[in-house]
Amino acid sequence: MQDLFQILEESIQISERKTEKGKGSKEGRAAIHSKGKTHANPTRARVVIYKSITDALKNGYVGQKFTTKNADRPYVITRQKWGKDDEQIINGRSAKGFSTGTPFSRVEGYAKRTMMRHSGGSKKNKKGKK
Repeated sequence: MQDLFQILEESIQISERKTEKGKGSKEGRAAIHSKGKTHANPTRARVVIYKSITDALKNGYVGQKFTTKNADRPYVITRQKWGKDDEQIINGRSAKGFSTGTPFSRVEGYAKRTMMRHSGGSKKNKKGKK
């Protein structure tokens, strides 16, 4: 009887090792999930993350999609067309922010149009009839 329990216990350990293969350890996964980080915002994985908007405007390019460390919303670098808010204008560039619920396809479309309009992008990429 004792041997039967030992055999069952060993087989369970072997099956656990097989399922753990390639996934990391249980302790490691628990540590990752216990830090409170969620993967709820997939937009952040698609864009560059800067420390601040000012840092993005200094280092980014026109048409670049980005977000900041503390923001949940995406931004696109664009040229300032009107207004005199000197605080958020660096080298003639400003940031257009999108609300959190905006579909990412809209953000990408705005970035492409902005890049074509302001950064000398090729007109060949324009959609529609010529």
